[in-house]
Amino acid sequence: MQIAVLETFLKIAEVGSFSRASQLLFVSQPTVTARIQSLEGNLGQKLFRRMNNAIELTHAGNAFLPYAQTVVRNWRKARQEIALPQGFTGILTIASPPCLWYDYLLGRMTGFQRKVSTVAFNAVIGDSRTLIEKLDAGEIDVAVLHEPEIKTDWSTRKLFSEELVLVSTTPRELVRWDPRYVYIDWGNGYREQHFRAYPVDDTPLVSFSDARIALDYLLDVGGSAYLPRRWLSMPAYQNLLSPIPDAPVFERDVFMVYDTRLASEGWRRDAIEMLFDDG
Repeated sequence: MQIAVLETFLKIAEVGSFSRASQLLFVSQPTVTARIQSLEGNLGQKLFRRMNNAIELTHAGNAFLPYAQTVVRNWRKARQEIALPQGFTGILTIASPPCLWYDYLLGRMTGFQRKVSTVAFNAVIGDSRTLIEKLDAGEIDVAVLHEPEIKTDWSTRKLFSEELVLVSTTPRELVRWDPRYVYIDWGNGYREQHFRAYPVDDTPLVSFSDARIALDYLLDVGGSAYLPRRWLSMPAYQNLLSPIPDAPVFERDVFMVYDTRLASEGWRRDAIEMLFDDG
C-alpha cells in the first residue's frame, strides 16, 4: 500500500473535503478520488460518507484512522533516520512552548550537542495542548511543559519550579488596577491563582497566550505583566524590567514528559536522561 494513499486519507479526514485535500496535497481531485477508491477496495469498506455538503468518516473510517496515522508517522520517522549521515545514531524530537525554549530548553540542547555529536535534533515549538496531542500520537519523543497530562505509559519528571513575578517597564508601587497591565495566560493553574489574588471584575485590555510575544509587546508600549523571575537576570532585560514590590508571586512547576514505550531504545532513553541531567 502506497504511503501517498494513506496521506491522502488522513488529509481528507483532517479537512473534510476531497477538493481541499487535493489543493493541500498538490494533486488533482481525480487523483484524490482514485486513491480513496483504491484504499476502500483493498479494505473492503467505505471510509467516507457525504453529510450536508461535508465529508465525514464512516465507522470503518474512524476505526482505520489510528492505524493509518501510525503507519505514516513511522514511515516519516524511518525516512528521517535512514537519511542521516553516517555515524549518527538517530533523531531526537523534543518539544516545548516558546517561553520554555527561550531560556531553558535551547541551552539544554546546545549543551548536549557539545558532549554528544551522534544524535540529531528535531525541535518542535507549539502550545501545550498541541504538544500533548503530538506526544500522544508518537510524533515527538519528549515534551517540556508546565501542566502535563498523566497517562499510564508516560513518564513524567519535575525539572524545576519557577516563580512568576509582576514586573513593570517603569518602577512603581503596587496598585489595585493598572490600565496598561498585560495579561499572559500561563495555563489553568495560573488562572486560578491569579483570580484568587486579583478577584476584580476589570478585564485586562491586552492578553497574550504566548509570553515571548507578550514581552516584546510590553517592551515596545510599556506596562506591567507577570513574567518568570529568571528572565529578569538575563542581560537583555536587567535595566528594562522592574519587579513591583509586595505583588503576589505565583509558582509553577516545569516537567519533562515522554512515552515510555517510544523511549525504550537505549540511545533514545540515554539521550533524554543526558539532556536533562543536572549532575
